[in-house]
Amino acid sequence: MIHRHLTHRRHTLAALDDLLENGTLADWRPVLALVRRDPDGDVARRILSLLGQRDYQESGALWRAFIAKARAERRITPD
Repeated sequence: MIHRHLTHRRHTLAALDDLLENGTLADWRPVLALVRRDPDGDVARRILSLLGQRDYQESGALWRAFIAKARAERRITPD
């Protein structure tokens, strides 16, 4: 997804904000995969930070639940 006025594809707060607000499931898939691989990583923490600052309506609840589930699964999966 090309984000607003952004010309890069990094997972900055502005890019993630736009993704949460305007992204489709197809846009979300790469970030969902990244969060699933590293649910305690920078991207997951940035998403949770944004969710604490803004009301993303239904998408906010979905992202919170996804990150919580990914974190729970990581804790019960042996390394």
